[in-house]
Parts: sequence; structure tokens; C-alpha cells
Amino acid sequence: MSEERLSAKEVQKATATRGTLYRFLSRGFSLEVDEPFLEWVVKLQPVIEQLADENDDRDFVEGSRLLKRFVEKVKADFERDKGAFLTDLAAEYASLFLNVGPRPVHLVESVYLGKNHLLYEEPYFDVIRIYRLYEFKKRASFREPEDHIAIELEFMAHLCDFTVKSIESGKLDYAAGYLDNQREFLESHICKWSPQLAEKLNGASKNPFYLSLGALLKGFVTVDGSLIPHLADGLGSRKRPDNRAPEAGAAS
Repeated sequence: MSEERLSAKEVQKATATRGTLYRFLSRGFSLEVDEPFLEWVVKLQPVIEQLADENDDRDFVEGSRLLKRFVEKVKADFERDKGAFLTDLAAEYASLFLNVGPRPVHLVESVYLGKNHLLYEEPYFDVIRIYRLYEFKKRASFREPEDHIAIELEFMAHLCDFTVKSIESGKLDYAAGYLDNQREFLESHICKWSPQLAEKLNGASKNPFYLSLGALLKGFVTVDGSLIPHLADGLGSRKRPDNRAPEAGAAS
């Protein structure tokens, strides 16, 4: 990406795209693939490919390549037998993430970074505290702990929404503050353990979709950690509020 300072509109557009990618990754890790999500994958793949062409992060580029391969398989095989295609993906999700396969991949931060590598350890309580500051709650139907990767990624998308809304309403100081908040959460949580998750996934699956998901996760959070300060610079030098709760009217 160019080092020239971005305009506020460009920051807004980039942040909206970032939010979409965080939600895509969150959805991929939250439950098995269904037909509506598969349609989203096909639609988003060219966007991810374009982004991969614009940066040289090895993991993100590899994730894009694998996703393109998966989409080609979708276009070739899905219409022929939708049921079998989705069943195979559901079986792979269960094998990897629901502890029914030979090489399960844990999706909860406490298992990686907790003192005893068990559920509901220190990272769980820390993310709960942070979510409360921003009035963020996971959906009631999702029964996994709040330090599950899908929830942490959805929280990043939530902060991206605040940034976009703040720019739309001309509150650039709040937008810059929310970008700082995103950087802090990436550094203190997601970037500390998602590379381990991605490496385990790479060793446990041969499915191009789940291999792409792991590589895109690892690559995207690395790229995004470097991008956020550049986006914040595009909003100019200003005193940034400590956005510990949504500013009135910043987001709905």
C-alpha cells in the first residue's frame, strides 16, 4: 500500500472492507458451511484475490490462492450434487473443530494462552471485560466461550462499524480512537494466538477451504496490524478519545 496519507473517505472505505473480511473469517470459524455462506465465499473471493495482489504477505497470498482453488471446485461440483458437497464440508468442520476427528483444532484463546491451557482461563475474563466496555455481546445462539476466535473476529468487525459510522458523522477523533482500540485488541489478543491456530489447522486439514481460512486468518491479522496506524494517520493528528464505550450516535 502507498505510504501517502489517505483521505477520510479512503479510510472509511478501507475500514468497511476490513470489517467485511473480519466477518467472513468469523463466519467461517463459527459453524459449518451452508449454501448462503458458500454464495458469499464465491462473491468475496475476487475481492480477496485483489487484496492479495496488493500486498506481499506470504500467508495472505497463499490463503487467496487456496480460496480461489476452492471456488473453482464449487463452480465445478456444487450444482451437480449440492447435498454431498455441503455434507463433506460439514463433516470436515466437525472433524476439525467439534472434537470428533483425529486431529482436533481448538478455537478458544484460553486453550492456547491460559495458564493451564484450559477453557475459561485468564484470556476469557479479559475479553469479557473488554467487550463490556464497548457494549458488545455474542449472539445468544452461539454457545462457545467469548474468547472463541469467531467472537474475537466479530468484535473487530464491531469496532470497524464504529469507525465507519464515526467518519460518516464527521467525528474523526472518535474514528481515530476506534482504530487505536482495534490495534490494541489485535496486539493483546488475536495476534498472540491466531498464528498457532492457523499452524495447527494447516497440519490437520487437506480441505482447500479450511486451509485457506487458516492462511487468510494468519495473513490478514498481520497485514491489518500494520495497516491500522496508516489508516489512523489518514484522519490527521488529533487528540483521540479513550473510546471505552460507543460514543452517542457513533454506531447503531
